[in-house]
Amino acid sequence: MEKSENLFFSWDELDWIVVDENIRRKQIWLDKLMHVLVEIKAGANAPLHNHPHEQTGYILRGRVRVTVGEYEKILGPGSVYLVPPLTAHGVQVLGEEDALIFDTFTPQREDFK
Repeated sequence: MEKSENLFFSWDELDWIVVDENIRRKQIWLDKLMHVLVEIKAGANAPLHNHPHEQTGYILRGRVRVTVGEYEKILGPGSVYLVPPLTAHGVQVLGEEDALIFDTFTPQREDFK
């Protein structure tokens, strides 16, 4: 999605961006903040990685095992995780349901555009 002067969005109106066969995302952003809706297929994972951005993740659907640094926790809908800059983190989807996660990044991820 390109930056728009529109200040109101519906996730349903945005196209999915296919990351790989297991992960896809939708995204919107301002100058310093980015929201990303991420869907990860059941049994798949977002492998450990790090980046210079602060990140929050809000679990909307599914059960996931989230690793942040040396910590690990199983989370479900309504749970939130926080990722400090340059901290290794990853998500593994548990069970038969795809996970849907609402991520927020600051500053925005230029590599996602």
